[in-house]
Amino acid sequence: MARKLQLPFQRLLLSLIVILACGIAPFASQHSALAADIHAAAHQFYLDPSHLDLAHLLGPPPTSDSAAGKADLQAVLDAQRTRTPAEIASAQADALISVFRFVDVMGPGFTPANLPFTTAFFAHVTSDCRPPIEAVKAHFNRPRPWVSDPEIKPIVHEPANASYPSGHATIAYVDGILLAYMVPEKTAAIFDRASLFAYNRVVAGVHYPTDVAAGRICGSVIDNVLLNDPHFITDFAKARAELRHALDLK
Repeated sequence: MARKLQLPFQRLLLSLIVILACGIAPFASQHSALAADIHAAAHQFYLDPSHLDLAHLLGPPPTSDSAAGKADLQAVLDAQRTRTPAEIASAQADALISVFRFVDVMGPGFTPANLPFTTAFFAHVTSDCRPPIEAVKAHFNRPRPWVSDPEIKPIVHEPANASYPSGHATIAYVDGILLAYMVPEKTAAIFDRASLFAYNRVVAGVHYPTDVAAGRICGSVIDNVLLNDPHFITDFAKARAELRHALDLK
């Protein structure tokens, strides 16, 4: 079971509430008939990066010399000090970005062989997420934890890009939210798994807790845009039907 994080969520969650209250839907892509042209021109499937400005939707991360920044760093050090062999193995396995990391809660039918359309669908979603994530990382340019403190020893590949927000956490929640829409019977377990997936980046020593919290907001915002796009909704319905059939759900 994922550890409960003691994070400064209030400011981040307030930002999310304001975002969702104002509505992101007006910014969603309405060009479903041009989806093939968009893909050819920009290698995007559903999400136009110009419709997302995550840098101005997130607050900045805490500075390293602030009380919040020091607490953030200490949380990574504490996770490193207390992580168990099982937690290390889990964090290393979750370094792989794949919707099929959710197999432990979705069930044995949740495999690429059983889900060819769903596999391609989630691959497209992940591909679409990368440009806006990289843009917001570059905007804040937060150093990774091991750069700030050489006592931190990552147990996974050390990414070359910036730390805030966590791309793994963002995609974990993008995928988790979509899976919960497809299989609401498993909502609680899916969100618990997304939380563990995200927190494993702290366990691994490559992210701060506030990076992970910001990733949850980014994932929610991205899905809100996607779920208002006609082309996406069409493919989402196909993937949902295929997934529910594979899991023997009506």
